[in-house]
Amino acid sequence: MAIQSRLATGYWMRKVILTAIFFGFGCWGVYDGWVAWPRQAAAWKEYQEFRNLEDKRLASPGETLMGEEYRRWDALRTKYPKAPRERSDLDVSFQQYLIVPVCFGVSALFLITWMISARRRYTYNDDGSLIAPEGAFRADEMTGIDMTRWMSKSIAMLEIAGGPKGGGKAVKLDAWIYAGLEEVIETLNRRFHPEEYRPASDEPPQETADADGADEASHGGDEPADDQSAAGA
Repeated sequence: MAIQSRLATGYWMRKVILTAIFFGFGCWGVYDGWVAWPRQAAAWKEYQEFRNLEDKRLASPGETLMGEEYRRWDALRTKYPKAPRERSDLDVSFQQYLIVPVCFGVSALFLITWMISARRRYTYNDDGSLIAPEGAFRADEMTGIDMTRWMSKSIAMLEIAGGPKGGGKAVKLDAWIYAGLEEVIETLNRRFHPEEYRPASDEPPQETADADGADEASHGGDEPADDQSAAGA
């Protein structure tokens, strides 16, 4: 039966989670950049106006604010019993034109790579041929498999027509992204490296000459003792 790859559960779940997280950060940034932070920046400007009037009032103890200045100072004093959060126009611009685009951009990147990976398919047929995104390859076109990155990255490179060093090319088989490829990689590795799968019963027996020699020596040492005991009898 042909082996058909599919996206590994752990891989696509990570993509979904990261896409949702950065998209959420982007939406949060939109609210902060166009609603919350502009309000805070306006409040901070008004509070600075109040501070300036307060400093003017305190700078001349014998004089008091008059007319419109006094009414403005009294209104701001009531409106801001404590200092609001400091926000500047630069903070608002930073949120609008940097944080929000970066969050949405990263979210889109995760989504696009997820969609591209989902469209790629690998099919290993019963006759040993492979259908991959790079093309369809017969069994006799495959000349080897490089397992250098298998233990660290779960990646194997299938060599086609001698591989890159032999004038051919290599097909990347990533078992971390695609479920089902691990079985394909093991099948191909058995084909190109059968010595790694040799049963223990096929190993040559260990030399027992030393043990046999020791047995003979022990038997040889016993014979004189038997002769002597017989002579004494």
